[in-house]
Amino acid sequence: MKPVLKRLIAFAFLMVSATACAGGARNTDGILTETLYQAALEAERNTDYAAAANHYLKLLEKKPNDKAALLGMARNLRYAGSAADAARVLEQRRSLFLQDPAFVIELAKAKLAGGKTTAAIGYFQEARKMDPKNWTVPSALGIAYDMAQDFEAAEKSYKKALALSPDNPVVMNNLAISIAQTGRLDEAIDILGKAAVLSRKSAQIRQNLALLHGIKGDFKKAEALARMDLDNESVSYNLSFFQRFHEKGRGEK
Repeated sequence: MKPVLKRLIAFAFLMVSATACAGGARNTDGILTETLYQAALEAERNTDYAAAANHYLKLLEKKPNDKAALLGMARNLRYAGSAADAARVLEQRRSLFLQDPAFVIELAKAKLAGGKTTAAIGYFQEARKMDPKNWTVPSALGIAYDMAQDFEAAEKSYKKALALSPDNPVVMNNLAISIAQTGRLDEAIDILGKAAVLSRKSAQIRQNLALLHGIKGDFKKAEALARMDLDNESVSYNLSFFQRFHEKGRGEK
């Protein structure tokens, strides 16, 4: 597959978002603490990740070893594009929580978002041993393997996630995108088509399916899917890209 399409496909993966309570139960000690937690939750729901991270920072200043606040801050730093800062914050308290799977998973995600793929794979593997029934771990590990271009390991990891969570559209999406990168487009389209049916409200899964049809050269199906979520200008741009790609491919033969 051409490098430009590999870069394009890289944006098609879905990472499971942790809820703000994923870090564990919080032990509030007053109105101010509870107010900060609620402000952090509200900011995260509104995708104001910088504000959410700041609220969690204030909580950590009050309670330096609060796991929920620590993971919340790291998660929102990662969402805000500051993966290196997220990893740094976690590593400063690693000795306290390294046997905690939620902590290790968040550290792995921070490493992966920061481009430290090898380190991320190692942490995801540790988390899988700690929490073997958590399907999100092999799913995220699959993304890490894909980023390392180890597509065989990625496929195995996604299938382990599906064994734990059958017919999970997020995992099916990621599996489809992974095997598409190996050239198995028909198989990928079949899997992603099933995921789109299972998750009809997911525009991203639907547009990933449009992407694969466009890569294959089935412009009618790509256009029909694109028009379900995109404006006319975006649809025209995407179709033009796919057509230019295929014209260039024919010229290189």
